[in-house]
Amino acid sequence: MLSPRLVNCIDCITPQLLIDDIDCKLTELANNQYNNIVYILNLPFPQTVLGDLLNYKRILVSKLCNINYAEHYTIEMIASRVKLLIHK
Repeated sequence: MLSPRLVNCIDCITPQLLIDDIDCKLTELANNQYNNIVYILNLPFPQTVLGDLLNYKRILVSKLCNINYAEHYTIEMIASRVKLLIHK
């Protein structure tokens, strides 16, 4: 019988890994927008996702430097929202 293997554990999420994931998604969105402009592809471009990812990246960079920054929000809470935005 097959059993699923979980590879995205919540305990091993660090701010730097989330920042790297955000950077990959921002690169993908930027390439899509460039192709839209240059080749007139008319692909959908989620502007709200781009803005939200930039805001979460700013929060994570601040939290990386100062652990007490936005202490009411844990890394796990931010990670769950970032993962949702990345896969939109």
